[in-house]
Amino acid sequence: MIDYKCRTKTCQLFDSSSVLILLTRGLKHPYRQILLIGFCIFAAEGNASEDQFPYKPCFEQAAEKFNLDPSFIAAVASVESSFNPKAVSSSGAVGLMQIKWPQTAKELGVNSRSDLFDPCTNIDAGANYLANLIARFKSKLFALAAYYQGPTKIGKEGNIPRPSVFYIEKVLREELLIAELSELIKAGSCDLAAFQTISQKVHHPKKRLKETSLWLKENHTFCSTPDLIRLSNRLPELMGTADAKGELKQQIHHAILEKSVRKK
Repeated sequence: MIDYKCRTKTCQLFDSSSVLILLTRGLKHPYRQILLIGFCIFAAEGNASEDQFPYKPCFEQAAEKFNLDPSFIAAVASVESSFNPKAVSSSGAVGLMQIKWPQTAKELGVNSRSDLFDPCTNIDAGANYLANLIARFKSKLFALAAYYQGPTKIGKEGNIPRPSVFYIEKVLREELLIAELSELIKAGSCDLAAFQTISQKVHHPKKRLKETSLWLKENHTFCSTPDLIRLSNRLPELMGTADAKGELKQQIHHAILEKSVRKK
C-alpha cells in the first residue's frame, strides 16, 4: 500500500492539491505507482549530473522574478531541449524552454523569433509561462502537464493524460538531480591540488597510499567523471611517484563505475 503522506524528499515535491487531484480524477493505478514509487526510487538512488547546469545565472534571475525554484526551471529546460539554446522542434517550439512561436511567445512578451534564441530571454519566457500555469491550475503537476500538452487540452480533460505522466516523471527526476548537484557543490569540491599536496608531503609508501586513498573516499563524490579520469591519468605526476600496485587507479575506476551505474 502506498503511503501518500510519506515525508521523503520526493514526496515533498507534490503539493497537497496535486496529490488530491491525482487520487480523485481518474488517473489509473499503475501510473500513480510510476509517479509515486518511481520518484521515491530516484530520490533514494539518483546521483547528481556531471556538471553544473548551464546558464545558471539566467535560471536564478527568472526564478526570483517569478517565485519559482531555479532547479525546477532548469529541469524543464533539460527535458525540453537538453540545454540547447538553438533547439527548434517540428512544431515550431524554439530554444532552451521550447517556447512555441508565434502565439505563446507573443503572449509572453517576446515579439521577435530571433529573441527566443537568447538563453536568458527564453528562460525568462519559460519561467513566466510555468508561473502562469501554476497559478491557473493551482498545481505543479498539472502545470507541467499543461506545459507539455497545452493548457486547453489539460483543462478539458480534467486529469493528467498518460503522455504527460512520463513527461512529469522526467522533469521531477531532473529537478532532484540538479538540486542534489547544488548541494554537493555547497558541501565540497574536487581539488586535485589538495590531492597532490597530501600525496607529496607523505614519503612512506604505505602511509601515502592510506592518506591518498582516504582523500579519494571522502572527495570522489564531488568529482565529475572527467575529473576522475584526469586524476587517474595524472597519478604519477600528482603523487611524485608511481602507483606501483595500481591500487589508487583501481579505486578511481571503481568511483567512475559507481557514477555510471547510479545515472542509469
